[in-house]
Amino acid sequence: MRIIKPKILGTLKIQMMMAGNYAVINGIKNPPNKLIIPCDNYEHGLEIIERLKNAKVGEVIYT
Repeated sequence: MRIIKPKILGTLKIQMMMAGNYAVINGIKNPPNKLIIPCDNYEHGLEIIERLKNAKVGEVIYT
């Protein structure tokens, strides 16, 4: 999956979805900066959060 880091990240958290899988979600409601990234497990979600925090604005991240 290809993710482009937005200007505003907000509070990133890992949440269990209704289907039983995990997703990394930020607390922003506006569509340009809203993120919902599916992940395999909790550790994969932590890895995605670290990659987002260390990336520059507009950088492409592959998961």
